Amino acid sequence: MTKVLVLGGTEEARALAAALEAAGVPFEVSLAGVTAAPEAGAARSGGFGGVDGLAAVLREEGFGLLVDATHPFAATISPNARQAARKVGVPYHRLERPPWRPAAGDDWQDVASLEEAAARLVPGSTVFLAVGARSLPPFLKRNDVRLVLRAIEPPDVGTRDDIVIVRARGPFTARMERALWDEHGFDMLVTKNSGGHSTEAKLRVARERRTPVLMVARPDGQPAPDAATAGEMMVLLRPHL
Repeated sequence: MTKVLVLGGTEEARALAAALEAAGVPFEVSLAGVTAAPEAGAARSGGFGGVDGLAAVLREEGFGLLVDATHPFAATISPNARQAARKVGVPYHRLERPPWRPAAGDDWQDVASLEEAAARLVPGSTVFLAVGARSLPPFLKRNDVRLVLRAIEPPDVGTRDDIVIVRARGPFTARMERALWDEHGFDMLVTKNSGGHSTEAKLRVARERRTPVLMVARPDGQPAPDAATAGEMMVLLRPHL
């Protein structure tokens, strides 16, 4: 049976791993190693050393399929993975959840980058940064706003001592998000358009509270998705397994 390498770190990757295991398909999950507590069952953690490193792993360890289920904002690994798969003649498939779409009552401003989002913050506002620890640097120059960052890992805040850090891992419910709004009184929300259900509640509460949202677009140059769910990906893989 074909051995599958899954590039993971997302809820879709976890669902796909469960489906592969239930089907008796041999597979390994690789994580980038960004967070200190990756999900159980991952076989490897850390990078591959670029295209050539990943190609060597695919070739030497006998993987016959590569499924890229990394985060929509993992701008480097996905193009590298597609190139590595082509290099060794292994089928490459991209599993990526759809982006969020605005609903009636939303006040979204689409921005192309974190830098643009930082530039658009309204002076004197209290800003909910739901962008992760590694995305904080563009906002550190904004001394004229109050920043509340929610992140899994502790961020590097430089010389700033006035940034509120909320250490938490999703999923988050609307009740949890309302409590956060009540505590901090957010005037703006900044988030990446990651999609998915586990962190979507903040958008619902922003709509309820009439809070403007700066929505950071997904990076350019990503491979086009082949499937949006683990179930769709299993249907696509079945002929190869």
